Amino acid sequence: MTFGDILTRLSSDPLTNGAIIAIAVLAILDFATGSLRAIANKTFSLEAFDVWVRVQIAGRVLPIILVLVAGTVVGDISVGGFSFNVLTATALAAAATYAVSTGASIASNLSPETPHPVPTE
Repeated sequence: MTFGDILTRLSSDPLTNGAIIAIAVLAILDFATGSLRAIANKTFSLEAFDVWVRVQIAGRVLPIILVLVAGTVVGDISVGGFSFNVLTATALAAAATYAVSTGASIASNLSPETPHPVPTE
């Protein structure tokens, strides 16, 4: 299977596309609001940015996207008349969990009363 075939399969699956776009947009919003909040609090540092990239992007966003793509490549598992894509379902559950936790982080970043901790590993 070539990269073009993978992109063709992804383009025909709106649920997977939506999940990939949603978690990417949420990650960008979390970064933007967190950075603005850290700059306003005078706590912005490149070390905290490094931790955020390793924990959020490399540790959460990228694995979810990779499993969503793998679910598109692998396809469904069929048992009798029942067909189910285990990888896609698992990745969608992980994406939903990520969306909830990142949404809470964004809300916290936008609330001036909420304490704003510096990211740690």
